[in-house]
Amino acid sequence: MRCQRNFSELLKDYPKEVILKDGTGVTLRPLKDGDENALFEMFRRLPADDLWFLNHDVSDPGLIADWINNLDPNRVISIVALLEGRIVGNAVLMMKRYGAKSHIGKVRISVDPGFRDRRLGTWMLLDLVSLSMAMGLRMLVMRLVQDRDASLINGVRKLDFIEEAVLKKYLMGGEGQAHDLVIMTKRLPVEYCDS
Repeated sequence: MRCQRNFSELLKDYPKEVILKDGTGVTLRPLKDGDENALFEMFRRLPADDLWFLNHDVSDPGLIADWINNLDPNRVISIVALLEGRIVGNAVLMMKRYGAKSHIGKVRISVDPGFRDRRLGTWMLLDLVSLSMAMGLRMLVMRLVQDRDASLINGVRKLDFIEEAVLKKYLMGGEGQAHDLVIMTKRLPVEYCDS
C-alpha cells in the first residue's frame, strides 16, 4: 500500500527554478486553474507527428479545460515548466488509487520543440521520480516509440529506466506506417511513510 501523503505537502517545494543546459532558468510548478490557454498553446507548438502519438486529441481546448477542472491528485499529478508566463513543458504522472497496479505510475512528458535537447525533459522526469518515491510508488512506466524517441530512450536509460519489452509494429503512424512500442520501467526504492 502506498503512502497517503497530503497533496499540498508533496508540492511544498514548488514553484522551483531549474537551470537548463544553456543557462536558461525555467520555473516548475503544478498545473492549475488558469493554465488552460497556455497549455493549449504549448501543445499547438508540437509537431503533428508528436500529437498523433498522444492518447488524446489536444487540439481541442475543451479537453484541456476538462483535464484541469477535474485534476485529482490521487490519480494525476501534472507539472508544467514556465518561461516568461509561457508553458514550455508538461510532465504527467498517472496512478491508480486501488488494486494490483496501485504501486505503478505512468509517465508522459511533452516538451516545446524550442526547448528540446536542453535537458528540460530530464529535469521534469527527475521531479516526477522524486514525487513518485514520496508517494510510495514502486515502479514507473514510460511507453515510447522506438524509431521516433531514440534519443529519449537513451536519456531515460541514464536515469536507470530499463527496457522491459518491445511490441513490434504495435503502433500506426498518421500515414499508416508501423512503429515499435518500447516499454521502459524504473524500479523505485521503497520510502516508508512517517507515522
